[in-house]
Amino acid sequence: MKVLFLPGWYPNRTHATLGNFVQRHAEAAASLHEVTVVHQVGDPSARGMEWEVRTRGSLSEHILYAAAGPLARMRAVQRRTAELQRSQGAFRVVHGNILHATAPQLWMTHRRWRIPYLVSENWTGYHLDAVRHLPRLQRFSMHVAARRAALLCPVSDQLAIALWNHGFRAPTQVVPNVVDTDLFHPGSGAVPQARTRFLHISTLVDAHKNVTGLLQAFAAARQQVPAIHLHIMGDGDATPHRATAEQLGLTSDALSFGGPARPDTIAKQMREYAAFVLPSHVENLPCVMLEAFASGLPVVATAVGGIPEHLTPDRGILLPKADVPALRDALVALASGKLEFDPGQIRAYAVERFSNPVVAHAFDAAYQRIVAHG
Repeated sequence: MKVLFLPGWYPNRTHATLGNFVQRHAEAAASLHEVTVVHQVGDPSARGMEWEVRTRGSLSEHILYAAAGPLARMRAVQRRTAELQRSQGAFRVVHGNILHATAPQLWMTHRRWRIPYLVSENWTGYHLDAVRHLPRLQRFSMHVAARRAALLCPVSDQLAIALWNHGFRAPTQVVPNVVDTDLFHPGSGAVPQARTRFLHISTLVDAHKNVTGLLQAFAAARQQVPAIHLHIMGDGDATPHRATAEQLGLTSDALSFGGPARPDTIAKQMREYAAFVLPSHVENLPCVMLEAFASGLPVVATAVGGIPEHLTPDRGILLPKADVPALRDALVALASGKLEFDPGQIRAYAVERFSNPVVAHAFDAAYQRIVAHG
């Protein structure tokens, strides 16, 4: 089946990690279908309409870079879609991603070619009530696109409820984020009995990821277990967190920082640590948690978004949001060996629910469903 992806976010030359979870969905779908991604990016450095085309197996990516405004870029995407259908055949399904960022493109495409579409959703803004603060026209376009969607595919049950609460009432099928379980896997050696090495990977945006709370809890835990070490990685600005660490007296033997990294580097890092820590204030279904599961790592995370749907006592520790003492106690319990986890069982859970074949078949079922109902 020929599938057109129209993402609101997608990795590109101006932001290499934006919407990387969308790209992973496209890669999974491309294992069973012919998938073409057409995405537009506002880029002041672009000269005219610059198209970048990449092809990998059954996945073709067409990325437009243009300094022109949103309407001109959307029209360019429509022209490229028409050209692709003339040269390669009609698309049977349109797969949108991130409703607020792609709604006009979706209903324009549907109106012109009458192709049924679904929308995958992963935006944390539904939990922050950010929808109500969007411009009125943008909110209107979201509701129009949602009403005409054949299916909404949030990544968690909790996000499905949030969509409903915001008035998006289309039929729903939860399809989670995907993880490359071939790339992310446990190391060949045994997990250390003394769980002293902790890893955190995020955007480092404190309002969402609560890096400050993590540093406070880690400093307190180190008073009880001096041998513990924390490594923080991410594609955000670590400067304020380095300052916080200095104020807390955390030196380089206790704490280290790393910048953005490729997936293979992240996978290698996960094999070198004993537990993954994610004390976020807000999440949906964080890919990095699924990568930790696939690597056999226990996860310490807060009960926000879709995390509680998967983080059970046999896979880690679930904490109340913004509870620094509880996070401190969890780190101490892990470091002192009071809690033990089965890496094989943790990985098996990831393979059974988030691997490429599982997510690919979930999307295949969704595509077949909406095509069958016209």
